[in-house]
Amino acid sequence: MIGLADILTIVVPVFVVVAVGYCVGRMRLFDGGRAQALRDLTIQLALPAVLFVSIVNTPRSVLLGQGPLVGLLALGLLGLYAILVLALRFGARLTIQRSALLALACVQPQFAFMGISILGGLFGPRQAAIPIAVAGILVNVVLVPVALILLNLRSRTHATAEITAVRTAAPVLVGAAGGPPPPAADRAPTVPGASGALPAHSGTGAVLARVLGPLREPLAWAPLLGLVLAFVGVHPYTIISSSLTLIGGASSAAALLFVGITVARAGRPRLSLEVWAIALASVVAQPLLTWVVGQWITTGAIAAQAALITAFPISPVAMMLASRQGTKKDEQVIASAVALTLVLSFVTLPLMIHLTR
Repeated sequence: MIGLADILTIVVPVFVVVAVGYCVGRMRLFDGGRAQALRDLTIQLALPAVLFVSIVNTPRSVLLGQGPLVGLLALGLLGLYAILVLALRFGARLTIQRSALLALACVQPQFAFMGISILGGLFGPRQAAIPIAVAGILVNVVLVPVALILLNLRSRTHATAEITAVRTAAPVLVGAAGGPPPPAADRAPTVPGASGALPAHSGTGAVLARVLGPLREPLAWAPLLGLVLAFVGVHPYTIISSSLTLIGGASSAAALLFVGITVARAGRPRLSLEVWAIALASVVAQPLLTWVVGQWITTGAIAAQAALITAFPISPVAMMLASRQGTKKDEQVIASAVALTLVLSFVTLPLMIHLTR
């Protein structure tokens, strides 16, 4: 079993870089555009390059043996998400949209931002890339699209209500140009969406675009491409692998700085009972449940990898969705939970590593 001193040697520098990002954010040295550039550098370029190179150079026999890991991560991420959505919807009597948003905050960890640094130190960069890639595919191909479908149910309902109200009211008003207003059917009401106001009549296409959007992200298709090439036995030239590895070297520092800046920009957390519940579900209950179930259905090594993937702090994705499609309260609650899990994970993550290793 790896010693506690070794664990701290791996974990503490990660949180030091996050703390530097937090200080930079508090000092406002990075505005919104610069912070977004760090995120894009990580998610759009550096991390996909790391995952692609690691997976495409992994022997086919190793990849074929990842079925248990895929199943366990699917249970730990997708299965728990479904349970939480149902519990919040029918147990806590929340709306389906709020249930989907809060459940996403509970189950989606920021493995993409912190995983390479910590898991790479524990398992080695190539071995760490496999669970990160599997989790990335599950999150981007299944979890986020499902959450977007549930969130957009509100937009469709509101759009229908607005169209009905316009058609039944049929107001007789003078138009802006001095003539009568256009027929109600010609006035397309707008409803709030992920990217701003969207015409109600474009509901199906708009929802489909938002659902398929995550699939266009390099973090979703780059691991899939590497997986396909590895299975068919096509490996990139050494010079290409070396170049992508060099690009991927930017992922760790940029990602950790972005985490700190994001937390700083979210403002001072408000620690309500709801915030504590989300935070403890994310960094305590989810990894422990994943590890216990993994011990029961598969090997200890696979259980450790899956549990540690889910042990990271809450991903900022739920906070971003809350700012676009949730209420101000939702945004504040999730932002506070993101900050709280970052602090809690400084203790819970080393303990989880010590337990599973």
